[in-house]
Amino acid sequence: ADLGHISSDQIEAALESFHGQIDQVPPMYSALKRHGTRLYELARKGIEVERDPRPVSVYDIELTDWTPPLATVQVHCGRGFYMRSLAHDLGRALDCGGHLKSLVRLRNGPFKLQESVTLQELDESFADGTWTSHLQSADVVLGGLRAIIAGRRTQDLIRNGRPISVGVIDRPNDPNERCRAYSTDGRFIAIMRFDGPLRQWNPEKVFHPG
Repeated sequence: ADLGHISSDQIEAALESFHGQIDQVPPMYSALKRHGTRLYELARKGIEVERDPRPVSVYDIELTDWTPPLATVQVHCGRGFYMRSLAHDLGRALDCGGHLKSLVRLRNGPFKLQESVTLQELDESFADGTWTSHLQSADVVLGGLRAIIAGRRTQDLIRNGRPISVGVIDRPNDPNERCRAYSTDGRFIAIMRFDGPLRQWNPEKVFHPG
């Protein structure tokens, strides 16, 4: 539709309705299943089906550029958010239509785009022997989990897959909490999950030293 009447202020005002906890209808071109079939497989056959709205979280959303007809929007969101749906819904809110032209993931958990390396840079690092500088420890992706330190006896129980009662390890913050377990010398040894009914921590993934 004609975009002559749309200003950056109008786009910013429309984006406000997408901030916070919202319900979002997944796009047809998604990996969700309908009666065992991926939605994108149906879409490729020209079939469109009803999709139930799903709750998603948007922590921050802002317009960074408006060069008609292209709007560049930066979004800080939780898991399960669909940018295709945002483009469609924003176009509908502005009464002009809209679709996703391109998508760049700037961050995923602790990993940022500006800290990444290209395949060529990685290949060169193997050639000059500096490739280890690109390695990160296995627990870097688990920074959102609480960390606990296990004593010698508790470490042995964890490594043997034995449950740990509350009191030996701190009480959980929620009934199904996960936490990171470390030895007293700082080695990452396991991911633990709390079992509410049994009131104990169970080793979910145990990492044995090489």
